[in-house]
Amino acid sequence: MRIQRLIWLLRRILTYALLFLLLAVVIYTLSHEKMLAGLIFGILFILTLYKGVICLKIPADSVVVRDGRVVFFIPETTVRNRFDFVSRSQTIVELPHYGLLDRPYKLEIFSPDNEGGLYSCRLVLQLDYLREEHAWQKAYDSFVLHQERLSVEVRRLLLQSSIHLVCPPVPLQDDETLSEYLKPLVAVLNRGLEGIGLHIEEAKCTFSAGSTLVRYLAAEQELLEKGVTGGVSAEK
Repeated sequence: MRIQRLIWLLRRILTYALLFLLLAVVIYTLSHEKMLAGLIFGILFILTLYKGVICLKIPADSVVVRDGRVVFFIPETTVRNRFDFVSRSQTIVELPHYGLLDRPYKLEIFSPDNEGGLYSCRLVLQLDYLREEHAWQKAYDSFVLHQERLSVEVRRLLLQSSIHLVCPPVPLQDDETLSEYLKPLVAVLNRGLEGIGLHIEEAKCTFSAGSTLVRYLAAEQELLEKGVTGGVSAEK
């Protein structure tokens, strides 16, 4: 999200620097009675002004906001007239692009079998925004509330939803069977993500079984798991 702001700021600086340079060249050429050169650079100035200032390129997964309320959601990159939004006192907010800038979310579900061993389902999740109108405001509110920590909040919700999930015995691993196997697991995780306007677009799972299984956790995830499990214990 910080990268998105830096890119936007860099584009603004380059656009206005180019406009200033073209305007200076136009004034210089006209003051020296170089009409043809002045006309050419004048046209370039107008085109740059139109493309860089008047035209507004809206990135995919953006929301149009007025007085803190989401007016509509823009799922795909589009170009609009900037003054259409300015005249209505509307602001465009680009939401984070899950699955593009962020790495896929990884989640492990462990369950005991009946013989003292363990089953493991290691999930790799691709997230996307819900396209329903009621979810737009939730996505925007969560972005405003968490800002740079939004990615961490998503991981926390996934971990919280997965605490009581049970991984059944491993099915035959053909695509259709795996898809049916994952549906109830994904449905539970999606219920936890609904509050921030997200859902699981794609889920892949790697199965393991054995008497002991090894986990490889990043420090951030370990802290999150301690926080989530601690919160659940406190509630009990």
